[in-house]
Amino acid sequence: MKKDLKTARSAVTGKFVTQPIGGKKAAKFAQVEGLTMNAASKALSEKLTASGLKGDAYRSEIVKAFKKG
Repeated sequence: MKKDLKTARSAVTGKFVTQPIGGKKAAKFAQVEGLTMNAASKALSEKLTASGLKGDAYRSEIVKAFKKG
């Protein structure tokens, strides 16, 4: 069976359109690379998810939590 490869391009600029990967796919990438989350990271992720944060708000809170200085 042949894979259906389609590329998406912006009608305005002609550049490739990219979309962020989802959590499941990111977990697969991390597993392949041998990356694991420590207890503090897991707790923070669960706390932010439980508070309803998604997307950019979630990412900005993660950055704030681990930013030094």
